Amino acid sequence: MEKREDDLVVGGYRFATTADAETARMELKKVENLEQRLDYRKPQNVLLVYNRAVENQVFLTPIGLCYLQKMQAEMKKWGVPTDKIQPVPLRGTFSNKTANSRVIRSSVAKRHPEYHGRFVTSVLINVVLILLVAGMVAIAWNSDTPNIINYRQAVENEYSAWEQELTERERDLRNAEREMQADMLETQ
Repeated sequence: MEKREDDLVVGGYRFATTADAETARMELKKVENLEQRLDYRKPQNVLLVYNRAVENQVFLTPIGLCYLQKMQAEMKKWGVPTDKIQPVPLRGTFSNKTANSRVIRSSVAKRHPEYHGRFVTSVLINVVLILLVAGMVAIAWNSDTPNIINYRQAVENEYSAWEQELTERERDLRNAEREMQADMLETQ
């Protein structure tokens, strides 16, 4: 099934997969449902719903996270202390670098030093195998016996040798025939 561009866009966001877009559509329905039922004039109820949504990870996409920010703003507007409002949790990273990337690489190298030896051994074996294959191709190319590389030339050479041999025999046979005819003419 082809993924159409329209299937990936939800609430002004273009998602990378149809599964993510479908999750966003479900979150959009949850937001619409909460908007119909939630009374922002009762900040304690809003705080309770907000905390449950954060703890249960109800919202994962930007659609839901933006709604959580809207709830934060409404609670602040109605006087809920900011220390009671949990921050909106983000579950992804936004850069390719981490503070511990060097530590992670070096710790992996320390834990698995045998991989370096295995890698070098593998490369050496592959080089030897490539040289063996190249040698076999060179031998097959220069060989007199017919093989997949030089079969056409070998067959042509064999047929031309047969043709030359037959031509010589035919010439010898005609010469012998002429001599016999000449001998028969002399005897008559």
